[in-house]
Amino acid sequence: MNSASTSFNGRSTQNRSSDSEPVVGQPEIESLRQRPLADITANAHLHGSHPAANQVIVSHRQQALSQIRAHSISNLRSELGGVLLGHAYRDGEQLLVEIIAALPARNDDHGPVHFTFIADTWRQIHLDRASQHPNLEIVGWFHTHPGLGVFYSSDDVVVHTAAFTLPWHVGLVVDPLGNEASYFGWQDGKLTPIGGYFEQFDVQETPLAPWRVAKTEVWHSHETEQFYASYEASADEAGLLRPTFASERPFALSNGAMLGILGFVLGFFLLFGWVVSLNREINSLESVVMSLANETSLNAAICPNPQLRILSPVAGNQQDAGEEVAIFGTAVHPNATRYQIEYRLAGSDSWELAGVQRRQTDLGLLTRWDTSELPLGLYELRLTAVDRQNIPLPSVSSCQISIELLP
Repeated sequence: MNSASTSFNGRSTQNRSSDSEPVVGQPEIESLRQRPLADITANAHLHGSHPAANQVIVSHRQQALSQIRAHSISNLRSELGGVLLGHAYRDGEQLLVEIIAALPARNDDHGPVHFTFIADTWRQIHLDRASQHPNLEIVGWFHTHPGLGVFYSSDDVVVHTAAFTLPWHVGLVVDPLGNEASYFGWQDGKLTPIGGYFEQFDVQETPLAPWRVAKTEVWHSHETEQFYASYEASADEAGLLRPTFASERPFALSNGAMLGILGFVLGFFLLFGWVVSLNREINSLESVVMSLANETSLNAAICPNPQLRILSPVAGNQQDAGEEVAIFGTAVHPNATRYQIEYRLAGSDSWELAGVQRRQTDLGLLTRWDTSELPLGLYELRLTAVDRQNIPLPSVSSCQISIELLP
């Protein structure tokens, strides 16, 4: 939400009004290539409702949705983000955006209610786009609100106004815990929620996106400040409880007794707070697991055996080197004693053990892969069902995907 940044077009977000209109005119729109709307919506699923008049129509390829999905669940304690790549078109007066890929923004300047594009982030994004998707343009951005709901804060408005000024530039907000999402874009010079978006069936004939389109709004300074105050107040509730005592008491307690009572009360509420916090963590994990269960990702096409499948990270995904990569999946083969998760640098002949899953799991964490001492590059991950002697089960194909470790 708190997303003050440096824009990719070189203009700073400082000292700009959050109510500014896009700094472009009709010539930019007229320069767009004509393309029939049916080209990007005929074989597609509409999430939410059809966009209102004068709003851009967004059509997603499934690869981009998988990339956004994988990045959004890679850290559920902090806001994450990135840019959307594709092309803009027009069909008569109607603006169209086709989103083909998504690039994560890699930086350490983020927190539970804070995500920032900084100058170094933009430089890396431009390098990644040039090397991986040289024929695609930046058509928008995305970021997450884990567990906070879907809306555009006043900080988000500032970022969009400063960095994404073209009439077809859009912003996607995803709550990966609430399984909600919404697009925002320019409408008559103002930022407004977009009622829905299209998902093309270019990889599979069923929808990949697990998110409901939320009914939401654009917040300005007053609403955002109220939210921050509410968030800080709720965080403070987990702190010290300050009991008050009546001014007139029938008897006096010794300091030791008062401290004992206070310690008991504090202990009770701290225990209660821990239980509530633990329950929230469990609910969050269940939400992610259920979302993964409902999502038929690109990995399903690579690993068709439903009893042995890596679900996250998504094949072709990029991960930050030096961090632990959480590997989620399904491991329920009836004849397996355990499951090995291995990795190797692409082109190498030898596999290294990343972890072992000793219990069957319909959908859960298989292992955490430590990449802290690994060189950058393309890696293959393999999930294998083995017997008591760690011999792969005959006639049971392993699930194997590729991901890339980047700085």
